[in-house]
Amino acid sequence: MSPLLEDTLSSVIAALESGVAPWRKSWSAGEIPSIPLRSTGDAFSGMNAILLSSLQAVRGYDSPFWLTFNQAQEIGGHVRKGERAAPAIFYKTRSVDGDAADGSDDKVLRFLKSYGVFNACQIEGLPETYHPVAPSEPAVIAPLNADVVAIMEHFPVAVSHGGDVACYHVLSDRISMPPRSAFESDEDYVAVLLHEYGHATGAKHRLDRFEPNVTRTDYAREELVAELTSHLTSMHLGINPSRSVFENHVAYLGHWAGFLKEKPSELLKAAGKAQAAADMILSYRNAGSQGANATLAEAA
Repeated sequence: MSPLLEDTLSSVIAALESGVAPWRKSWSAGEIPSIPLRSTGDAFSGMNAILLSSLQAVRGYDSPFWLTFNQAQEIGGHVRKGERAAPAIFYKTRSVDGDAADGSDDKVLRFLKSYGVFNACQIEGLPETYHPVAPSEPAVIAPLNADVVAIMEHFPVAVSHGGDVACYHVLSDRISMPPRSAFESDEDYVAVLLHEYGHATGAKHRLDRFEPNVTRTDYAREELVAELTSHLTSMHLGINPSRSVFENHVAYLGHWAGFLKEKPSELLKAAGKAQAAADMILSYRNAGSQGANATLAEAA
């Protein structure tokens, strides 16, 4: 693992130990979190989206664009002296032919590598398109926009409302949620629901993520996946929950920090699983919107 990536993961662990989930900082100021973008405008995903969105918030960058040193130069920009790169991650695979003499099978070797990227705010001379102008007033998010409504209607897990506990029931494959009126805002309600949808993607007939004999570490690991799933999905949907949403998961912070200290790669694994879960959830936003009124009426 590269020193740049090791330093960044160490800062994430330190934040968890201090009681802060760094990927949630982007919501503390009431602004809608922006998906980190490549120089081409394509969105980063998985661990890259989590780490870079955290850095955007912590460092106060108002541009979502991240470029390599060479990419900046190619379009006439230059990184300011003294600016430090952030790590972006990519995976490479290499096929190795087996030895026919001893009958060994072909193998696919996987490598994790990182490279440095700079936010557009660290670069001078870039075209204005890399510095989107923020609206003069905060954007107003319509409660339960069309994408959220479509997901709620078509995601294949029943959601019942009542009581004061949000949870996913593995055996019955259903979700329990408090009524929307129990939350500070509709955005908070949706963020918690996305956390539970994140758990539901782990069912055997979906992404098959659950271990047969669950330990405390396994439970905390799954909570981390669900939390990152909610974060990634929220960014795609423009959902802006309050910091209070995360307070329900503060008890896991110390445990997350503990096993990430022993195995920093666990954060990368959790991010990969969260991206797969987010992709599954988001796939239901294009499924249509018929029959949504009944779902929303029950939620209220």
